Amino acid sequence: MKEWNESEKSSGNLFTTEYDRMLAYLWAYSEARKSEDNVAEIKEFGSANRKAIGDSNYDKLLRNRDYCCRCGETYRLENLGICVECDNLFCYRCNRKRCGCNGEIVG
Repeated sequence: MKEWNESEKSSGNLFTTEYDRMLAYLWAYSEARKSEDNVAEIKEFGSANRKAIGDSNYDKLLRNRDYCCRCGETYRLENLGICVECDNLFCYRCNRKRCGCNGEIVG
């Protein structure tokens, strides 16, 4: 995020993969970020990453299948919770508010 701010918010300094951009967006809007001093900048960075994906690509990304890190069952990504700290994925049955790494689970 620092490089992005220093480059006058150039899209060239956003994350490069759609998956990483999605994670940045979810991280920026997670509950844990609300207490940050620069929450407006964080949300702007997250929104810029989301915009770089595009609506149709974001929907397509969410339709990809992945698996729960606890039980191994596969689901569409839109139906899995994601830890904003370590990227672990959780299905609705295994989901908790916090991951084993103590990161917040969103989605």
